[in-house]
Amino acid sequence: MSHNHKTRRERRDFLKNFAAVSLLGTGATAMNGKLSLIGSALAASSDYAALTDYKALVCVFLYGGSDSFNMFVPAEQDAYNRYAASRGPLAVPHDSLLLDSPSATIGFNPLLSDLHSMYTSGKLAVIGNAGNLIAPVNRSLYEAESPLIPSDLFAHNHQQEQWLKGLSSSPASLVGTGWGGRMADLLQHANPGATLPPSFSVAGTNYWLPGDQVQPLGLNANSGLSLLSYLDSARSASNNARDTALQQILALTSAHPLKQQAASSFNIAKNAASQIDDALAANANFTTPYDGSSRLATQLRMVARMIASNSMLGMKRQIFFVGAGGWDTHDNQSPRLTALLTDLNRSLTDFQATLDELNMTDKVTSFTASDFGRTLTINGDGSDHGWGGHYMVMGGAVNGGQMFGSLPSYDLGASDDSSDKGRVIPSLSINQYGAALAEWMGVTDSDMSDVFPDLANFDSDWRSLIPLFGNA
Repeated sequence: MSHNHKTRRERRDFLKNFAAVSLLGTGATAMNGKLSLIGSALAASSDYAALTDYKALVCVFLYGGSDSFNMFVPAEQDAYNRYAASRGPLAVPHDSLLLDSPSATIGFNPLLSDLHSMYTSGKLAVIGNAGNLIAPVNRSLYEAESPLIPSDLFAHNHQQEQWLKGLSSSPASLVGTGWGGRMADLLQHANPGATLPPSFSVAGTNYWLPGDQVQPLGLNANSGLSLLSYLDSARSASNNARDTALQQILALTSAHPLKQQAASSFNIAKNAASQIDDALAANANFTTPYDGSSRLATQLRMVARMIASNSMLGMKRQIFFVGAGGWDTHDNQSPRLTALLTDLNRSLTDFQATLDELNMTDKVTSFTASDFGRTLTINGDGSDHGWGGHYMVMGGAVNGGQMFGSLPSYDLGASDDSSDKGRVIPSLSINQYGAALAEWMGVTDSDMSDVFPDLANFDSDWRSLIPLFGNA
């Protein structure tokens, strides 16, 4: 390879890393600087600086709309019969379901055997029939086209945005912030010695992580955030001169705001790359195996390495986003879902085993999310876009071995169905689900409405609906 070609490639790699740091949110950092002027409602109190324990939250987003009705199936015979009548050939056979007891409410798909074992051991809980809601609704309100119904239901892009922003009553008003980012705005103050933000994406740009004050770092699932080779003094002592020259250039004063922003962003990228490179080098290997061919497993492996680096990075709170695609199973669903569930089961189980190895079992909580659930009805050999669905929360602090929320009726055209196709109306909102996770992370009652503005539209006693963590 010629020197010029190598240099061009290294420059491209640096620019990609720079872009991941400065532009990972849905808007540029300069725009978010303006937005921070209106973010006074999220100003952190001393409550967050006083947090001394370590906790991390990991969002596992299943892109496409996961068919969770075939992950978790009603176990009681009458409820199962209604489920099977609606699902038709897609129904999971009753005698194959994994049950924690003869009186179990739900059965796990047999492809989720390791996750079911985690459920029975109390490290995993199921959230029943949650979804995108502005306020509680029923079939009558849906048919009347009530303004309480979220806009653009069943559309991937809009529902991903509303799910991850967490303000369906007015999603555009939040511009680039998600509820993960609004948590990060608060929880950054638990990391007073850190120079990096508390939030990291290993799955590229998303709506969940950007905040008003904090922008996430984008990490490569394999390499993290690598230094540019010709600035890395560890590779060659001669790189010190190049590094010094770049620092002098970046330190030049300018009255032009774009030049100021460019210099600031390059410095952030360079310093972040150096810190993360050093931290990951110190936490490179675990004995727990993982499937290197799985994109999800590889992302989770990087998350585990970052969690192992929390002390070195000076962090008491960390927030991570990973994503897995392929869940839009309109056709050929049975074989596709087999591959998807097999990967999900193995990846999440290996991740939890890695946390056990790190002695972080009680300190990390992972949860699944998706655009929406799917229809109960079959469209030929697949399912279509739905609304409510079931999700998982995993970790040693979780009050596991149970389902929070409720199963729908599964009867087509009944009160839980927004149509005659089994587009199930959620009984729990994203706001309630997220609030339970946020409280565990340390978000105070006084700030909860800033993170979840629509939460006030639901039962104020949301803790009784989703007591995920008890006193953990």
